[in-house]
Amino acid sequence: MTKSVRWDRVFLWLVVSVSLSGCVLYTPLRPSAPMLREKGQAEVGGGTYLFSGRLEGSAAYSPVRHVVVRTAGALRTDKRDTATYSRTRQLEVGTGTYWALGQRWLVGGSMGYGWGHSSRGYQDESYLGIFRRDSTITYQYDARYGKPFGDVFVAYEDGPFTMGMAYRLSQVRFTTLTNNGQPIRLRRMTRNEPMLFMRFGNRQGVLQWAQLQLTLSSSWSADLVRRSAPVGPLLTDVKAGNLFTSIGIVVYPHRFKRERY
Repeated sequence: MTKSVRWDRVFLWLVVSVSLSGCVLYTPLRPSAPMLREKGQAEVGGGTYLFSGRLEGSAAYSPVRHVVVRTAGALRTDKRDTATYSRTRQLEVGTGTYWALGQRWLVGGSMGYGWGHSSRGYQDESYLGIFRRDSTITYQYDARYGKPFGDVFVAYEDGPFTMGMAYRLSQVRFTTLTNNGQPIRLRRMTRNEPMLFMRFGNRQGVLQWAQLQLTLSSSWSADLVRRSAPVGPLLTDVKAGNLFTSIGIVVYPHRFKRERY
């Protein structure tokens, strides 16, 4: 129990310490980590990303033992009539497996495909002196893409407390990618997307069918880090990585029957 409390504090400190998820063009969905152990079990989750307001939801179901099917989506609508904005719509589907290792440990993996449309705008101002502005450059990115991905996860459950980690490898394949209507010469990029997550909720209480979820995730382009491809201002913006924090609720419909664990 002491170890769980210490991990609680470490994770919460990490979440609070992340200041802003940023207005990056590509904002990934969270890796898949459904807490299912038997045939017929399901979970439905929804939440929001701190600071950005992006909404994300998912649903997973196990039609047969050790097999899970899942779908997820995200939405952010920014209606501000200014040069600075960030919008996204995403959807993905996948299938995978899960295996319980005793009463406390759960491991799994999945693969799938996603679709997305993201846009981002901002202005970059440069100055010759303290009060004299030299120029203003406006960036207006727009991207449509498909995305094959693969996930793995491991989780530890201890009563009302669950902690785990997941990793996703995604390849973003652009069908269109432009800045101010002009094409950017980038066909695809590979992303590393790790995640830490925690869930809180008492399986024996009144709300045994729900848990609070906190996540800390990241995404970055591998070739940008290695500098294995030409990098300019536009490619740096598209390939930029960042940290993301989210909070939400996970509901387990199969627990409405008040099963005992």
